[in-house]
Amino acid sequence: MIKASLISIIFVLTVIFIFQNQQVFLSEFNLSLDIFFYSFENEIVSNSILIIISFFIGVIICLISIGITVFQKSMKITELQKKIASIESKSQIEGK
Repeated sequence: MIKASLISIIFVLTVIFIFQNQQVFLSEFNLSLDIFFYSFENEIVSNSILIIISFFIGVIICLISIGITVFQKSMKITELQKKIASIESKSQIEGK
């Protein structure tokens, strides 16, 4: 309940912020990029498009980071389960 309320409040505040600052989100500007293997110049880009692209790049980076962490923890769990099985089998052999 608290989580849903908090998400709703954040959503409402975001909508209010966007409507009050529409000029910032709708403004356009020239964008140019010159990297040694790729370049473009004088591309007209809306600020809202740039914000959306930045958001999705951040989401992708977070998902990759979370995936790496989950994989590492999974490997560690597997390693520890093998150690537990090894210790249990040794204790059963010694107990006989």
